[in-house]
Order: sequence, then structure tokens, then C-alpha cells
Amino acid sequence: MPIAREYVTYLSRELTRRLIEAKAIEAPRTAAVADWVHQAITEELNVENRINEEARAILSAHSAQMQQLGAGYSEAFRKIKNELVRQKKVVL
Repeated sequence: MPIAREYVTYLSRELTRRLIEAKAIEAPRTAAVADWVHQAITEELNVENRINEEARAILSAHSAQMQQLGAGYSEAFRKIKNELVRQKKVVL
């Protein structure tokens, strides 16, 4: 599910503020920490997008074989995506 960029910005600022208030972290430059948290959240959210793109590329490269076998695109996509997730050891 795509998350709006504005929400990620809000989430990173709020998370940073709460961590500082709870004294879980010390940060002389709160904005810099919030930017770092924003970048980390964005990278994690983009993992699934990158896996989807890789799965589409694999399906595209094997489209002729799929047509010969009569394989369905959605089922093949799901299987390839699941295999990529296992190989990369990520949690979606």
C-alpha cells in the first residue's frame, strides 16, 4: 500500500520527537535525525517496489515461455515475487 510522502515526513518528525522526549536518544540537531529517520523509512517502504520491478523484469524476459506453457501472469508474478522475497530475506 503506497504511503503519502507527507505522511512519511510527519511520521519521521513525530518518531524523532517522541524518542527524544522519552530520552531514548539524544540529538543536538533534531532536524538532522528526523531527516535520517525519513530516509530509513523511505528505503524500507521501497523494498517491495524494487522486488515488484525485478519480478516484472523476470516475467518480461520469459514471456515467450509463459505463453507456450499457458501460464497466468498474476500467478507467475506472485510465485516469482515470493521467491525473490525468500532469496533477499526481507519482510513485506
